[in-house]
Amino acid sequence: MTFVVRCASVSLAFFFLAYCALSVTVARGWRAVRRVAAGLPARHVADLLFVLRLFPLASAALVTLAFVLPSFLLLEPRRSAERIGEVPFVLSVACLLWLGFGVWRAGQAYARTEKTVAGWMEQSTAGPACERVPVFRIRPSVPALTVAGMWSPKMLLSEAAASVLGVRELHTALRHELAHVRRWDNLKKLIFRLCAFPGMLGLESAWGDAEEMAADDAAVTSVSDALDLASALIKLSRLAPLHPSAALTTALLNNSTASVNMRVARLVAWDETQAREGRPHIFSWYAKAAVVGTTLSLLITYGAALRDLHALTELLVRQ
Repeated sequence: MTFVVRCASVSLAFFFLAYCALSVTVARGWRAVRRVAAGLPARHVADLLFVLRLFPLASAALVTLAFVLPSFLLLEPRRSAERIGEVPFVLSVACLLWLGFGVWRAGQAYARTEKTVAGWMEQSTAGPACERVPVFRIRPSVPALTVAGMWSPKMLLSEAAASVLGVRELHTALRHELAHVRRWDNLKKLIFRLCAFPGMLGLESAWGDAEEMAADDAAVTSVSDALDLASALIKLSRLAPLHPSAALTTALLNNSTASVNMRVARLVAWDETQAREGRPHIFSWYAKAAVVGTTLSLLITYGAALRDLHALTELLVRQ
């Protein structure tokens, strides 16, 4: 039993240290990465920011499961009188508390969203589906148009929004929300709440703005579509004051006037080159080459890496 406790404590402590160190690095450096990626289409910028946000969690988990845990199981004696130091014990407890806090935050956000959406859906009526995604007319004027749900998403359209939008404006707005469904944006928001860390709100906000622009690009195929979507944004922003949406929903209008104004200006100046994918960006080739090279080097040096990490964890155990 002592071996199991030591193994769990060391693994959790290493994971927590690695996650915190990488999170601090990302929180301090994501703006520089976004500046470098400024010329990419909005969809790629959103994907890059999402990867950056999950990089600390994924990397810490990968190193812990692929290296730290195997090194302890393979190289640590089963019968040892060595005791767990105070530092790894405290770090492992902190890791468990952090994991529990993340699950609690995600559960709270999910429960609040379900309750809010249930209130919106009272006396709702079903309308024509949009590419197999059900659309419901709701009585409250806010939200004007939003997507709720992760596994079985649905679009909620207020009666006021339906009455003020023209046919083309409404269709373009629905295509915008459909893009959020295809990109699983509500699920991504839930994942953010599972891996909370101080200083990440700016990155998450930038990701949200990039996702809105990516959905705009997905909904627009011509200058006419762009003007229709811009008109829809202006009309709906005048219809009701901007209102914070439920935590795990994606609304056509978010609670930032500056973001809406930026999107309208971008749509008015739209041309087909801004949404065009084009050839893969040179940075994507560098990233792929780096991943392949790192994977090959780790496979070649896996045994030595296990020994080195075991020596490192031994130092941690003695603290």
